[in-house]
Amino acid sequence: MANSHQKQLLLDLFESLPSIVFIVLWRQTGDLELAGWSGCGLAVFVLVGFVLVKAPMHPVLLGINLHILLVTPLLVGLYRFGDGTLASFLTGYSYSAVLLTVTLTGGVLTLFSRGGFAGVPDLPRSTQYRLSFLMLAVSLAGTVWAFQAPENSILPVIVTLTLLIAGRRFLLARVSDRSSNGGVLAPALVGGADTTDGYT
Repeated sequence: MANSHQKQLLLDLFESLPSIVFIVLWRQTGDLELAGWSGCGLAVFVLVGFVLVKAPMHPVLLGINLHILLVTPLLVGLYRFGDGTLASFLTGYSYSAVLLTVTLTGGVLTLFSRGGFAGVPDLPRSTQYRLSFLMLAVSLAGTVWAFQAPENSILPVIVTLTLLIAGRRFLLARVSDRSSNGGVLAPALVGGADTTDGYT
């Protein structure tokens, strides 16, 4: 169990690298384009790495990495070859839009993946849907909050992502505790996200 927790911690840290590097570079250099392309490159590296080793991706971090991967080329392309006014407008909402991407990712996972937004394919379907829809509700509420005040969106983004990541781990731990007597689901829930088969 300890090894499983350590493995999951390392995977989560690795999957968090694009957003960590993006934030650090943006705050230290003030160069949004440099930070964006650095995060974008790392997001590609992380996503490809997880696919190659067939490791399960954290559903919330997956949404964050997809946002970094998509937003940078879009904004840079608009600034250089498109409408600068539109690019400036979208840039103002780019931080808030992280939650929108996470919500959309969660919706796709809930509808089309075995693990749902909860990210655990071994859960009973009813439990999986209940957890996934709860996470979607939190994510959607945070998205609305962030878009209402884009200039101060850092607070709703941090609060919502913290609730999603920590709340998911807490809920999965509760499910694991309840199922441990039967000894069926508990191994799949160790570490909160250490599942098999990922999101296919």
